[in-house]
Amino acid sequence: MNQPSGSIVRPVVLTLAIFVVLTIILEGIDARTAGKQNFETAVGPTVEQADKNIKVLNGMPESQLIPTMKFITVSLGVACTYCHVMKDGQMDAAADDKETKRIARGMMKMVMQANATTFHGAPQISCYTCHRGQAIPQGAPSFPVALKLMPPPGAPPPLSPSATPPLPTTDEVLNKYTDAIGGPAAIEKIKSAVIHGTVANASGSTGTFEADQIAPDKGYDIMTTQRGTRIRVLNRQRGWEKTAFGVNELAGQQLQDVKLSLPLFGNLNLKDQFTKFEVVGTDKIDNHNVDVVKATRPDQKREHLYFDSESGLLLRRVTEMNSKVGIIPEETDFDDYREVESVKLPTTIRLSAIDTQNPTSTRKIGKIELNTPIENSKFEKPQE
Repeated sequence: MNQPSGSIVRPVVLTLAIFVVLTIILEGIDARTAGKQNFETAVGPTVEQADKNIKVLNGMPESQLIPTMKFITVSLGVACTYCHVMKDGQMDAAADDKETKRIARGMMKMVMQANATTFHGAPQISCYTCHRGQAIPQGAPSFPVALKLMPPPGAPPPLSPSATPPLPTTDEVLNKYTDAIGGPAAIEKIKSAVIHGTVANASGSTGTFEADQIAPDKGYDIMTTQRGTRIRVLNRQRGWEKTAFGVNELAGQQLQDVKLSLPLFGNLNLKDQFTKFEVVGTDKIDNHNVDVVKATRPDQKREHLYFDSESGLLLRRVTEMNSKVGIIPEETDFDDYREVESVKLPTTIRLSAIDTQNPTSTRKIGKIELNTPIENSKFEKPQE
């Protein structure tokens, strides 16, 4: 598989990736009960309710703050300390000591205004549009410029592109995928799963994980690396995360993403996860020709799904999150499919995130147990 561009990829994000593969298997998210959301209306505390000295990003869900900050650092090729100050060994995010922070606020206002006026509210431009990984954007072409000659008089016209074959229909792609992983009857038999494996992060940390799930909406994920242990729990409409800093309740977009990424239910019943599908073209991943499907979730998040044209298997999901500073993508690759009780599941899952500290995180699944009993106590709020 191609290594996506992009220590523990945000443990939170990585769990999502595996939680996705399972979530699709067990049961899809019921689109009829999921309310439409965007970055202005998502449920959960806003940044100004949860953090201090918010001047520009008011109204944005607090769960989007860290992804937005990481997006800015990648776009400018800088670290957090480019705008924020360190005091007594800790970052003081609320302090206004640095001029770069004042400038950043002005730049965010400019991006938000341009999207609101020129692009009618669509997040078409972002920090990355101009900066391209540089703190000071390049304002003119570099020398030497590329040579582009006009064709000489009397030269024959360029050849017309050859006709492209018609694209498959959405139903053809999705039905082929369902059949490739085992078919509806085999999928419907799966009611629970216990998954064990290892995790390796681009930051250098490694460890183990266990992911348990009961259909349709209970999940438990524990991951341990050199950096410590992180537990995430989903129990119907509530969720929690436990780290060395304590137990925090998941809300808004964060909770919704966990639901859509439960490892057992995430990739099986794809039709139930989205309200709209469209086959938009073809592409290539390594030596695999793929059909590309654009899909819209009930919360209005967009995804691109990449299906192997020959085998029908899902090879990649690219999720887009609308933020106040632009579209933040996240990529999950699926590889090494293995048949377990008549259902094919990917056993290598790689998540690529906009995160300079941990751009990729890979989970290798070693053991999968389907329809095994799981104690309900695992899905209760973790103890402090």
